[in-house]
Amino acid sequence: MKALSYGEITDGGLSVFQSVARLDDDNRLVLTFEGAIRIDNPYRYLSSYLDELARVLPQHPITSTVMDFVKMRFCNSNGFYVIMDIVDAVYNLVPGRVTVRRILDDDWQHETLPILLNLNEEHVAARTTFEESKSRNRGVGAR
Repeated sequence: MKALSYGEITDGGLSVFQSVARLDDDNRLVLTFEGAIRIDNPYRYLSSYLDELARVLPQHPITSTVMDFVKMRFCNSNGFYVIMDIVDAVYNLVPGRVTVRRILDDDWQHETLPILLNLNEEHVAARTTFEESKSRNRGVGAR
């Protein structure tokens, strides 16, 4: 896999949230989200990541996308907007199907992700499928 971009939020010198955009050998975009967003202004940390995604995604022949939320534990209301901007960048700049990986029995993910993904928009819903994972320890590539 080739890393395209990386965004991180730190708190007290420790990484509390990371998102990585990678391109796999089949030209599939794999976008992972890990950790928790609990701060008041996540854009302070992730605006350069958003800018980099907007710059780099159109440069690659991406065929489909996997957005992996399996290791994302929490996102406060301030974080919703930055996640929505990342998701919008993918839907606006990348063609093809989008598979969203989430935890099977995580109420937060089941209630919130459809809102963050804007599934009420028909063109988004038509491209999106969900893949359920039973464990947070199983991200993309783990079966």
